Amino acid sequence: MRGVRVRIGMLTVVALALTVGAAWGEVVGRTTRPLEAQRARVSESTLGDLVADAARSVMEAEVALVQASQVRATALPAGELTREALQGALLYPDERVVLVEMSGEMLLAALERSVSVLPQPSTGFLQVSGLTVRFRSEGTAGQRVESVRVGSASLRNAMTYRVAMPDSLAKGALGYFRIFNGLQPVRTGPAVSEAVGRYVLATGTIAITPGQRLEDLSAPSE
Repeated sequence: MRGVRVRIGMLTVVALALTVGAAWGEVVGRTTRPLEAQRARVSESTLGDLVADAARSVMEAEVALVQASQVRATALPAGELTREALQGALLYPDERVVLVEMSGEMLLAALERSVSVLPQPSTGFLQVSGLTVRFRSEGTAGQRVESVRVGSASLRNAMTYRVAMPDSLAKGALGYFRIFNGLQPVRTGPAVSEAVGRYVLATGTIAITPGQRLEDLSAPSE
């Protein structure tokens, strides 16, 4: 009987492993364009856009900010997207997404911080969702952002916005402690990887047009 129990136990372990493996390789959606992040530390990236979109969606926020250090300098080809590929594109997949409330003035300060060291790459460069930002990378640090739109409306300094971001960013990582000092999460959501997986599964086909959110007015026109 003991030998039978051992064999049954081994079969159970194998079955569980196969189930986990199948889930890991599950196709959750597809993308019409490659999702890239090779330049996520200096400019908008489509992979960064996806992660920010997922964070904003899962937290039902108006805006999402995701630091460039959250995504790998990699590219996922156009076509099917699996849970394994999506998680592998994240450097900190288990970090939680949080929802915070901040003034437009604080949000603008964070965006200024994001572009302040350009053209040098920065792990603190922000990938965004829900925003359209125009800035000059050759301008004076702290005065580089020329305009910000939240959805279709101009950013208002006195307005309070619901913003989704990774927990470490809300706690002030990468120099943002000077801006987010005392910021407290309103709600804590799922891990970043789970948020991305849920979003892709719900959306089905990801069709992100690159270069629509962060426009560098100092960059030469093509």
